Amino acid sequence: MVRMIAALLTSMLLVHQVQAQGAAPTVLHDSGRSVPFSPLVAQLVAGDEAESVLQGLSFPFGTSLQPKVLARDGLQVLDPTWLTQPLAIVAAEDLSMRWLQFNRDTLLQLGAVVLVVQAQDAQGFKQLQELVQPMGIAPEVSPWLAERLCAAGAGVYPVLVHTDGRAYQVLFQISAGEVQ
Repeated sequence: MVRMIAALLTSMLLVHQVQAQGAAPTVLHDSGRSVPFSPLVAQLVAGDEAESVLQGLSFPFGTSLQPKVLARDGLQVLDPTWLTQPLAIVAAEDLSMRWLQFNRDTLLQLGAVVLVVQAQDAQGFKQLQELVQPMGIAPEVSPWLAERLCAAGAGVYPVLVHTDGRAYQVLFQISAGEVQ
């Protein structure tokens, strides 16, 4: 299991390093419905393996998303067929930390995984890891998710993308199995 995680993370980080150098990765196949594997990796890097996510990760990493209030809860942002569980999209900064603390019980109840779109350093990322345990957490260093959220009018964090593909910041209206 640890070797598989290491291989996945190494692949992800190599792609990130290649992109940082200005070269684009070679796409072997894209059906038009492809999605990043960050949420899948988040499932693998929970618990004891959480420390391994930092190996080889380059800091700082950032996003085009902004720390702001979502214009309207319930905006359709992603195709629900892509989502097997809710995604909490956060950054390693104060607003996201407070949002996670306030909504932690709801996020746990929903079975959310946490995607970190911005972190200045490993210490900030580690603080997020500690705060969200036992939830899975992974860095989201590709622009794919941010582009989709921005295109849908939800270019902000922190935000929860529920399994119905809708974005929410106010989570008291959400419970496991239903969205109002």
